[in-house]
Amino acid sequence: MKIQKKFKSCLSTFMCAVIAAGIFTGASTLESIDANADNSDSKYKIMCIGDSITDGYIDSNNGYRKYLCYYLDQNYISYDMVGAKNNWTNEAEYNWNGINIKYDPAHCGYSGYAIKQYNGRSGLYETLFSGENLIKSNDPDIILLQIGTNDLLDARLDIVSNTGDITSETTAIQRLESLVDEIILNMDNTDMLFLASIPDIDAEIRSDWLSSYGYILGVNTSNTTELQSKVDECIDNYNAGVRALVEKKKSEGINIGFADVNSAVDMKTGLYDGVHPNEEGYAAMGKLWSDTIKYYTDNSEIVTTQTETTTTTETTTTNTIETTVTTEITTTNTTETTVTTEITTTNTTETTTITETTTTNTTENTATTETSATTTTKSDLGDLNWDGKVDMSDCIALRKYLIGVTSIYNINAKNGDMDQNGRLNIFDASLLMEIIINDMSIV
Repeated sequence: MKIQKKFKSCLSTFMCAVIAAGIFTGASTLESIDANADNSDSKYKIMCIGDSITDGYIDSNNGYRKYLCYYLDQNYISYDMVGAKNNWTNEAEYNWNGINIKYDPAHCGYSGYAIKQYNGRSGLYETLFSGENLIKSNDPDIILLQIGTNDLLDARLDIVSNTGDITSETTAIQRLESLVDEIILNMDNTDMLFLASIPDIDAEIRSDWLSSYGYILGVNTSNTTELQSKVDECIDNYNAGVRALVEKKKSEGINIGFADVNSAVDMKTGLYDGVHPNEEGYAAMGKLWSDTIKYYTDNSEIVTTQTETTTTTETTTTNTIETTVTTEITTTNTTETTVTTEITTTNTTETTTITETTTTNTTENTATTETSATTTTKSDLGDLNWDGKVDMSDCIALRKYLIGVTSIYNINAKNGDMDQNGRLNIFDASLLMEIIINDMSIV
């Protein structure tokens, strides 16, 4: 059964989903949970893509990915790591400070690879899409992409051939955008891509790997202060370009986010050899990636497809609005649940008619007619579309997000968290609707 990371569009179906799926809260220690014991249909398929920092460099124990699995288990996020490498098993082990970590080692990390192929380097782009299409064949729900360190080691912010001719993709960011565009083209429209900044490079330790800065950029590589300054400048410019690329793709409606790995790995305490993270740096990366995924999953509730029959009846009277929602759920176990919600307001005359239909074993068709009520707010809570007021347009914006029509980046998620519990879900939609119906200010 394919996971659908979306909500039903109508309030009655929202309530059905909560009753059917249950509410899961809290977290426990690694020893007391087994996130990957769940049914495989409920797991997020996660694909880690990159160079040696993703591949694992210190002792072939998979770098940050083992810590990512550890923290995902701590957050009770069920996952299946996918990729062309190490996919022969779903369970490997590593002892970390006395804790026996069990992790899924599958990935797509390739040591020594650049964004795209050039003289002296193999390309991640070509590896993913030449021959077998690794995005299509692995079908990930979440992609974690970090690439560019080798391009920066070689001072290849611009690619110049031996004849001096500049290629059509002159900058590392242009090459990265080409890679990102191809990944997006092969993703499902409900999948999520996270793009990461790269860690700093310690020129004092790794000047022997930075000789390209001398003959390409004219830097005196024997002067580590000058070399470090130029390397820092190049990395800062690249990471700024990564962030800008994410914002550009967001504006195009792409499901994409930014992960600032650079801020998580300290150059002096978090690197093993001046380029690759040590275990402390890898653990920090794993925590950052896990927190990034947790924020995403907290705001993208998983609801599996079920057989449902929904009947909604609403009555409206003068000065009092009484809304009765009756929902009947039919599953293979023949389970029926009825939820009744009543909302009452005084001294408000409104007429609201909502007609909803839900089909069986397919996506639902919902026709909604809603009476807009404009509310002047005393705070930003409820203003999801940044227009300075709370009205039906905010409710529509929230519903569009909950059913997967729009990205979380296109709404003000903080303002939509009506119950202030750090999640966006049906309860926030219900509270927002109640406020709009009552036509009262938010305090």
